[in-house]
Amino acid sequence: MSPLTTPPAVEPESELQRLREENDMLRSLVRDAPVAFVALDLQRRVKLWNHAAERIFGWREEEVIGKPLPHVPAASEQTSRELYQRSVAGDSLRDIELDRMTKAGRAVRVSLSTSPLRDIANNIIGMVGVYDDLDDSTAPEIPFRGLVEQSLVGLYIIQDGMFQYVNPRWAAMFGRTQQEMAPGPVADFISPEDRATVLGNLDKRISGEISTLFYHFKGLHKEGRTVEIEVQGTRFQYRGRPAVIGVGIDVTDARLREQEIARSQERLRELSQHLLTVREEQRSQLARELHDVLGGTLTALKMDIGWLKKHTTETRLAARADTMMELVRDAIDTVRKISAELRPGVLDNLGLLDAIEWETGRFRERMGIECTLAMHAGALEIGEAAAIAIFRIFQEALTNIARHAQATRVDIDAVLADGALLLSVQDNGKGLDRTAADNRKSFGLTGMAERARQFGATLEITGEPGHGTRVMLRFPLDKNEEKE
Repeated sequence: MSPLTTPPAVEPESELQRLREENDMLRSLVRDAPVAFVALDLQRRVKLWNHAAERIFGWREEEVIGKPLPHVPAASEQTSRELYQRSVAGDSLRDIELDRMTKAGRAVRVSLSTSPLRDIANNIIGMVGVYDDLDDSTAPEIPFRGLVEQSLVGLYIIQDGMFQYVNPRWAAMFGRTQQEMAPGPVADFISPEDRATVLGNLDKRISGEISTLFYHFKGLHKEGRTVEIEVQGTRFQYRGRPAVIGVGIDVTDARLREQEIARSQERLRELSQHLLTVREEQRSQLARELHDVLGGTLTALKMDIGWLKKHTTETRLAARADTMMELVRDAIDTVRKISAELRPGVLDNLGLLDAIEWETGRFRERMGIECTLAMHAGALEIGEAAAIAIFRIFQEALTNIARHAQATRVDIDAVLADGALLLSVQDNGKGLDRTAADNRKSFGLTGMAERARQFGATLEITGEPGHGTRVMLRFPLDKNEEKE
């Protein structure tokens, strides 16, 4: 049985020499690397500063070792501390674009990647950062940088949930400088109510679910107020990985103007509705005065004239009495017509549908236009104010036909459908002149629309030249029963 052989013993001295050689080689690689290596201890003091760092930033190694980072601008100090804290907490960050300064005071754009610095026992003892000078290398990635920096719209690049680049205009929207925003977490600049939406939209584009998206969000201004931002962002490859590049504009002032215009329009509608209500009240009062006072006076005068005629034997007085009687009868008829125009008694006494039928008969008789009337609405329970509004819309539709349509036939339909009254007035005239209808001085159509809007109804006026015009009113009954 042959004896066991053992490997030759390793001389401690030779192993130590090998480790020294490897260590020297690593030091040489780091010292002469084309990118800047900078290491910090747990007090953020510089422990490593290679030749590339000297070349990019201008400070020599002996000037910075054991001291705080010299190349961080004051405006970026807080961001620098946050990046350091993330790194010593165990995070590794990649390709974060930063603005730093040289010993000569010149601004320099760099890309920073960081990782925790660990000892042999795997304990974190600091941070190591790798800087790449972007002054030359980024030209292909951000073409026309000069134009981008001077753009009147905001531009940004987002990657890993961080602003990697923002132009001055984008930063100004938030009341900040470029250095204060990039690099920086996107969420820090978004209003809490919109944060989930914005981050979700970013994830959709980064994942490739959608390539481009336009939307609106509220941003946080440095002064504590919110700003309204509209953005258009698109997925693209940045430094070999997915990112989002986009443009944005501050629409805060525009939104405020829109809101003010909306409030003004609402006030004008309220005023218009008030005027319509007041006009109807005045019409009703005037109609009553004409009917009760003037109508009563004329009736009494008619009776007196009749008494005079009956008790006179003189022929000339009897003839004069007959003439006066005819004049009084004409005056009474005129008062009745005016009173009916101001406030149809049939509307108060019999209801909306009977009033529509009565008005149709008057229109047919007065204009000599053939009218067909189809009523399929049955009994309706509509409040007084709403009934007046519908009747006035119907009256105006017939008035427009008489004035403009040159029609020979009008078809009128009233039907109940889906909890609403549908009232249609269709003529066979020359058709709708859209230019005239859109004219600001077309107060008849405007009044019809305002009356409909007052009660939540919709009014649709359609037509083409040579094919007549149709007015369709949709009046929701349930909604207005609650109103009444």
